[in-house]
Amino acid sequence: MRVTAKMIAEELGLSIATVDRVLNNRKGVSIKTVEKVKSKAQELGYKPNRAAKFLATQKVTNIAFILPVFPNYFWDLLDHEIKEGAALYSEFGLRVEVLRVHTVPENQQVEYVQKIVNIGEYDAIVIAAHDSKPLETIIEQAMKKNIAVFTINTDVPNSKRIAYVGSDYYDAGFLAGELIHLFEKQSQEIIIIREQEDTFQMVNKEKGFKDYFCKTNKDVQIREIKYDTIAYIKEGMVEQLIKDHSELLQKADAVYIAGGLLDKVTHYIEKWGNRPILIGHDMNESIYHAFEQDLITASICQDPVAQSAFTLKKLTQYFLDEDNNSIESYIVKPEIVTKANAKYYMNRAK
Repeated sequence: MRVTAKMIAEELGLSIATVDRVLNNRKGVSIKTVEKVKSKAQELGYKPNRAAKFLATQKVTNIAFILPVFPNYFWDLLDHEIKEGAALYSEFGLRVEVLRVHTVPENQQVEYVQKIVNIGEYDAIVIAAHDSKPLETIIEQAMKKNIAVFTINTDVPNSKRIAYVGSDYYDAGFLAGELIHLFEKQSQEIIIIREQEDTFQMVNKEKGFKDYFCKTNKDVQIREIKYDTIAYIKEGMVEQLIKDHSELLQKADAVYIAGGLLDKVTHYIEKWGNRPILIGHDMNESIYHAFEQDLITASICQDPVAQSAFTLKKLTQYFLDEDNNSIESYIVKPEIVTKANAKYYMNRAK
């Protein structure tokens, strides 16, 4: 049963109006009565009604989500989920805006976030970091200006951000290694295709992937193929990448695509005589059709619905709950998609 102001008032023999003033931090009540009401509220386990609190204060909280543009199939989906979820929190005074900034071919995110912090129009910013290190100082500046900072999808772990919602990329890479072994126990020649940039995400995926084979004492040879992130925009670069390493790729037992090129690479694998085990990330229409053609073995997916929902929940807790000192990060579980269950992910990807 939810504890109400009326119940507290009856316990103390006070008017509901007096109790309501105390619970909503309004003036006109003696210190002694304030202490009595707060003590009884704590004893009974009272939790404030968030919508009522907003109606009492009429305080609007402006929040900016700062997301990259490419690979657009993923960020467009997360953008959509955030906007849909934010509509549910508008009654609590949360006003959410999604801002998109290019991180490829050049990373404009750092300069953009700095500008947002300097202007100071938002009470909170949520950053999907392209890379972590360059944002640490800016996040510290934001927190000093009482701009609450959260991270989503990609973290800035050494910063003063309040909480992170998203994947553990070391675990994602480790899982990719385990999947390769489970699908082909005799794999010896393995290739990891990854971005050239040593971002926090890419470094941790690669480390987790290689650690799987190291920690399980698997005798394998892992070769790297690196690409410039401009390949997300210029289709011809992917074709050239595959062409340049075609012989190596077709001899491989397994290929792990650690970045966001899975949907682009499959177009060329279709023409190969020998098709290796292929593990990648995410889901969209192209990846789904590649599953149907048996070009992809498995994809490791994040849940954009969970990422948006838990981030919005934590923002609401931070701004509307009395106790906001216990907000913790939330790691979204990795989901393994294969041909058999790929259809269930298509509603998310549209």
